[in-house]
Amino acid sequence: MHPYSFQNIRETIGWASLKRLYMDAYTKLAENWGVTVDQANEEAFEEILSGMENAFETITDKAQPEFELLHGSPDQYGGREEYWEPSDNSDSHNAWLHRCSISGSPDGRLSDLKAGIKDNIAVAGLPCSAGSTVLSFTPEIDATAVGRLLNAGSTVLGKQNMDAFAMGDAGEIQDFGPTWNPHDPSRLAGGSSSGSAAAVAAGDCDISLGTDQAGSVRNPAAWCGIVGCKPTYGLVPYTGVFGMDFGIDHVGVLTRDVRTNARVLEVIAGEDRQNGCRLDPRQPYHCEAQSYTESLNKEVTDLTVGVLSEGFDWSAADPAVETVVRDQLDTLESDGVTLKTVSAPTHEIAVAIIGIVGALGAQNTYHRGGVGTTSPGWHWKAGEEAFKQGMQNRGDELSPAVIASLLFAERCRLKDIDSIYAQAKNIALTLDKEYQSCLDECDVLAMPTVPFTALSPAEDTVTSVSRLAKIPVNTAGCNQTGHPALSVPCGTVDELPVGLQLIGSKFDVETLYRVGQALEVRTSITNKNNSGS
Repeated sequence: MHPYSFQNIRETIGWASLKRLYMDAYTKLAENWGVTVDQANEEAFEEILSGMENAFETITDKAQPEFELLHGSPDQYGGREEYWEPSDNSDSHNAWLHRCSISGSPDGRLSDLKAGIKDNIAVAGLPCSAGSTVLSFTPEIDATAVGRLLNAGSTVLGKQNMDAFAMGDAGEIQDFGPTWNPHDPSRLAGGSSSGSAAAVAAGDCDISLGTDQAGSVRNPAAWCGIVGCKPTYGLVPYTGVFGMDFGIDHVGVLTRDVRTNARVLEVIAGEDRQNGCRLDPRQPYHCEAQSYTESLNKEVTDLTVGVLSEGFDWSAADPAVETVVRDQLDTLESDGVTLKTVSAPTHEIAVAIIGIVGALGAQNTYHRGGVGTTSPGWHWKAGEEAFKQGMQNRGDELSPAVIASLLFAERCRLKDIDSIYAQAKNIALTLDKEYQSCLDECDVLAMPTVPFTALSPAEDTVTSVSRLAKIPVNTAGCNQTGHPALSVPCGTVDELPVGLQLIGSKFDVETLYRVGQALEVRTSITNKNNSGS
């Protein structure tokens, strides 16, 4: 008999105590749903429930399927038993939480690349905290994207610092301390994939896997002067990753150049499927990786770049940043690219949409173990249990950004406006239509990734949290619509990097990489000319 079976509970605590549990359940049902069970029907429902409880016992006694049977055993690649916390001297930017050396397949096509992994992405044998002291957990599995990197030969060098539970855009309000920008150690690296971007920019690793719910790959890439790709929604499996909201979760890639980014995406993209079972329901059927590097050999003379008017002239924007972006776009005309001004009015409120969806979606996800529910596919049982235990036992340690988000969600619920989530998601459909209408006229859309350069730390928590909504104004939209987006360096302002964001049609990452590489070449030429060499 299972120790938590209802039969065992009844024998242990007695029928009277169990009946009180039923009464508590009736009371809660009335509070939450307005449904009451009158006394005359209590015995009938108790009889019904006793039959339904058999399902509990059946499932709890059933062994879980072994994950390695689906994805390959983590034991295939050693080095997991030896990991360490980096010293201040070896990690001056506070980019890493744990270091290791897990060697992938020696003959893989990415064997020349060393990788870092954001700390909400599972690496078997290494602690996983999702950037929060609330979670203390050692996964037994590799996330699918990590397993694919190892199978392709990459060496995993460790887990990287991040805003707690990916709830942040600056890399500032972090339980394990802020991550500093390699270009200016007094400035922040951006978030929430802060350590991922800083480590790649500093040369500590060649590539990093991050996650992106409102710009958390692209924004730190822009501030750190590297390339950050958020692929089309579902293109890269999210299996084995702690999420925020099912509809906005993306795994992305950070590198120092476009070609390397394309090489990595070729490896980690594609269906997460075994024996006809789709493990990540975010993925559409027949979602296949493409030869993205082949697109880099194509000319851009036949392409039209749409300059999104709503991506400029933000109230908080630095005019110098916008000038750098426009000037670099102008250089593409030398390559035969056509520039065209286009408009997507709903882009102006994309950050408000993500604010609603992120807060209410995250609250729902947190209540259910950090990986979501009500979806087909594989559910990370051990991760769910660790997440719930941490939230219950150490909730007082949540970061101010997470608490603010949860409080906002609760205020929405107290006002009986849960439907605002549905309203926000429906408005996102309008934005989706507008982006696609622009992309029917153009091949990609362009704008600043972040309309200002890397920030210095704020003087107080209120300022830190309040200014977060200003960072993802240009990046939050395509997390809602699912369009792929790429941030590439395009120059500097006061020696701080500026990122240029490209948005493409769904599953057309190839064109993003083509334009991104052309910008990369043009930026290199511009920088060389400016240096006088």
